[in-house]
Amino acid sequence: MHVERFEIHGFDGPEPEGMQPGTVSLIALNGRIEVALTAPPRVSPWKTGRNRRILARALEQVLRLPEFRSGQSALSVAPGLLDRAPPPLPAPPEAAAPHAQG
Repeated sequence: MHVERFEIHGFDGPEPEGMQPGTVSLIALNGRIEVALTAPPRVSPWKTGRNRRILARALEQVLRLPEFRSGQSALSVAPGLLDRAPPPLPAPPEAAAPHAQG
């Protein structure tokens, strides 16, 4: 799998402390892998180092999958991809809004 781009969703919440849930989508021409993680909330939108750490953790998780450990699958990333970590995308509306019971 050759990762062309990635998206970071979530990791921001109303709580200034504690770990926040989110996902990292590793996107290739032949598919995508979504990795669920937790990370501390973003303190400032200008601190992009956190996004690179989140991406690195997602890549580590993928490399632990049996098909990658055994060598059946390989993982590579596009040149410069790790240098341009995007800001997290907002959580989908259905995840942010509580579901009404009725």
